[in-house]
Amino acid sequence: MLSSDIPNKTAAGYAEIQNRKLHLGARQRMLLISIDGAHSVQQVREQFSVLGDVSPLIEELREAGLIHVNGKLANASSPANDTVMPAAPHAEPAASSSMHTIPPIGLVRQFMNETTVAALGLRAFMFTLKLERANSKEELSDLVPEYQRLLAKSRKSEPAYPEAMARRIEQMLSSI
Repeated sequence: MLSSDIPNKTAAGYAEIQNRKLHLGARQRMLLISIDGAHSVQQVREQFSVLGDVSPLIEELREAGLIHVNGKLANASSPANDTVMPAAPHAEPAASSSMHTIPPIGLVRQFMNETTVAALGLRAFMFTLKLERANSKEELSDLVPEYQRLLAKSRKSEPAYPEAMARRIEQMLSSI
């Protein structure tokens, strides 16, 4: 996968976000939620660099058919994989990206919840309750400073992580 490639979710990726059938790890799930077809692989790597090298995670999502790159479905590049296509439904990449270019409020809320719980565990409980009550773009925007402060409290968190995640939330909110 090239650094300039632009990943986007497939229909199976959107279904996984809603249904959680594949039981993805927290880091994979955060990546899947944040991939929106507007950022290159390099930008995603930089955004999540505090989590370590996320290239293998991006590749795993691609191989699972949850994301496609530059309009190519995950398994289209390998003829051997054509016979073993995942059972998940695939929409045309253009239709998939046009239907989901703007992340819904629930997707932003879910991303904030996943990243906070991954960083803090049970200590994120009160913030999670606030997130559940946030039903508008403005209410979620008001929670971003607290979100950033909570991520900064995490012992696992590098100093750049809270700021990078807050920027990602603001990007997602600005596209609503």
